[in-house]
Amino acid sequence: MNKRIYSEIKRRIVFLDYRPGQILYTKQLMEEFGVSLTPIREVLICLEAEELVYMVPNRGAYVREVSFKELKDIFEVRLFLIGQSGRLAAQRINDEELKEIKKLLKKIKQAKERKLLIQLDSEFHNLVNEASKNKALAKTLERLRNQVARLWFFATEENNTYAMQIPEDFEKLVRALEQRDQAKSEQILRDHAIRFIEQIKMSLYEGTILQPAQR
Repeated sequence: MNKRIYSEIKRRIVFLDYRPGQILYTKQLMEEFGVSLTPIREVLICLEAEELVYMVPNRGAYVREVSFKELKDIFEVRLFLIGQSGRLAAQRINDEELKEIKKLLKKIKQAKERKLLIQLDSEFHNLVNEASKNKALAKTLERLRNQVARLWFFATEENNTYAMQIPEDFEKLVRALEQRDQAKSEQILRDHAIRFIEQIKMSLYEGTILQPAQR
């Protein structure tokens, strides 16, 4: 599979450059990336397995809608696993990984634009997950995050306490990782994930979260 094309199309889906319900025409993708049908088809099949698109015979692929019905299950699983990632990362992280995480934290503190902050937040979580040295855990968490990350874009920016708290949360996490404090790293990430859940719940309750496109 062409990893460059896969990463780019997935990025566009997760960060809503491709909107839920939008059709991705294989011919257009072939022309844009300068490849034949086979690499595009392989990428779309992979993205379908990750539940980011669904295939339509003789048409292409549609970007999957954000499934509000599945949120509870996704949040519960992610909340448990993200704590495990923090605990393992504190145990196994090396100096080079800590250095990369600190560099990314500086970018997060300087980020002003909302979309950039969401992208950097995702990168930060990926680095922590990789530091856990558990590939299955990291891959599962990335997949779950891709399912929920789009919700952030649907929520309004008003009272976005989750985003305001991100730099402080990550700064605390970096200190805990440096100290190899497994319990603290686990708790910081769990609390961070809970704040995201509460932010989404608030947006749903207030009716300020936009409904995705229908098929």
